Amino acid sequence: MAALFRVFAAEPVVRADIVVYGGTPAGLVAAEAVCREGASVLVIEPSTHIGGMVTGGIAITDTGTPQLVGGIAGEFFDEVAAETVRAVGKPEPAVLLFHGEKLPWRTPRAWDLEPKTARAVFERWVKKRGYTLLRNRKVAAVNKRGAAIVSIRLTDGGIVAGRVFIDASYEGDLLARAGVAYTWGREGMKEYGESLAGMRPPHFRRHYTEKEYATPTLEYMHHGQFGADIPARDKKGRLLWGVEERPNRPVGSADKRVQAYCFRLIATQRPELKLPWPKPKRYEPQRYELLLRYIRAHPGICFARLVHLGPIPNGKFDLNASGPFSIDYIGGNADYPDGDYVTRDRIYRDHEDYEKSFLWFLANDPRVPKSLRDDVNSWGLAKDEFTDTDHWPAQLYVREARRMIGRYIMTEHDVLKNKTKFDSVGMGSFVLDSHWVQRFENEQGFVRVEGHLDESISLANDPYEIPYRSLTPKPEQCRNLLVPVCVSATHVAMCTIRMEPVYMILGHSAGVAAVMALRSNQAVQDIDTGGLLSKLRGQGQILSRTDKKANLRF
Repeated sequence: MAALFRVFAAEPVVRADIVVYGGTPAGLVAAEAVCREGASVLVIEPSTHIGGMVTGGIAITDTGTPQLVGGIAGEFFDEVAAETVRAVGKPEPAVLLFHGEKLPWRTPRAWDLEPKTARAVFERWVKKRGYTLLRNRKVAAVNKRGAAIVSIRLTDGGIVAGRVFIDASYEGDLLARAGVAYTWGREGMKEYGESLAGMRPPHFRRHYTEKEYATPTLEYMHHGQFGADIPARDKKGRLLWGVEERPNRPVGSADKRVQAYCFRLIATQRPELKLPWPKPKRYEPQRYELLLRYIRAHPGICFARLVHLGPIPNGKFDLNASGPFSIDYIGGNADYPDGDYVTRDRIYRDHEDYEKSFLWFLANDPRVPKSLRDDVNSWGLAKDEFTDTDHWPAQLYVREARRMIGRYIMTEHDVLKNKTKFDSVGMGSFVLDSHWVQRFENEQGFVRVEGHLDESISLANDPYEIPYRSLTPKPEQCRNLLVPVCVSATHVAMCTIRMEPVYMILGHSAGVAAVMALRSNQAVQDIDTGGLLSKLRGQGQILSRTDKKANLRF
């Protein structure tokens, strides 16, 4: 360790009281909280893009109960909403054009946003505070003295030193390089006694009629199977692309698989705003043979059944995955959570090729029915979004990667039963939501998908509290690190915690806690928790359903 420190010390060092790794919404909110406390902060963003998924495609703000999103997170969404109203007026009912007919769609909600507006607000916040923001830098190594981080070396050779560190990245690279315990994938049912853990049985919620397949609706289909028995193999007996052998493990067993990733796109049907679907650099139509069989199994299937179209302001839609073959690249992220940067870059490009090819196939392949091709081509990318990256989002939607194994591990029981915590630093309320994990051949030779969790378990009226302990490592591993994104939780619990408003709430709490640790010269595990909660409530955080402010905002 001493030799490592000498190498670090030989390089120019940039210092701040608090160092935040990850310019995600959680990281930027943490930095804002630090600035308001009067400490210095430096933010390191691994990409060129700040704002993570809030500025990178999640335009539909996922929160079961927005009245529980207080503090700086609530201020952010309120500011974006106010700017949206100033720019385009109050939200009006959306309209979807379907084969010449205008179909009424849901009205965008107050916090459903245009990514470009969210990005402008975050950039304004950074500029106003004037702190150092390093873009396109990744952590290469961590220098520790005992159980404390002293500095980190970045991939460009730069050294950043601080007193307290916050890992707000989606991947948890700082915590991993700091020697903090972590995991990824799915725990088995027996590990924590979770009924929803591990590999899941193929999930059938209900069967759709052919009319429903051919009729656009707002309802997600990602909980359903193919609605038909589609053979898993081609004429030569080979498995179709994207289909794996039948699992040889029992339901409920653990694995290292994670729920599928995608790029969340901003689409539109406005002629003056619409760009054609981009042609991928690598187009392999054989990847979409299963998709073609799915389409043929449901004559008349429409685009709004193959993807989910969520209305946002200004005639745009947040395009998400829906159904067993959609923009989610099922199985394509196997090596991502613990992969090195080269591996991750390869997976990123593969996801981009997959998703662009999915849309290109639907829009152009002559085997696709003309009515569906016409439907798909009535849509396109919004040309006023992601203008510096060819209108394609820079942020891959990493729904889940590493998870810290910290002082307290949130489980299914904390989300569904044991909901209150003496050290709550924020609340969650979204449904348990895991997208598909794997696609495989069943015993009868048909394709099935598994991994989805039951969306019917609604938490909107019965939210849960998240303890400060789940943001902190075990003290013997690291005493000056806080983790508001890759929190200490099981896969099942993370499926509801993983929403951006919750991450932002936890980022606010982590920022305040970091300053308290700094000024008291204590480990993050030893700060006055009661004082932290009192300070957070004074700043508008909602920590419990009994908080007076919990029902005042909506």
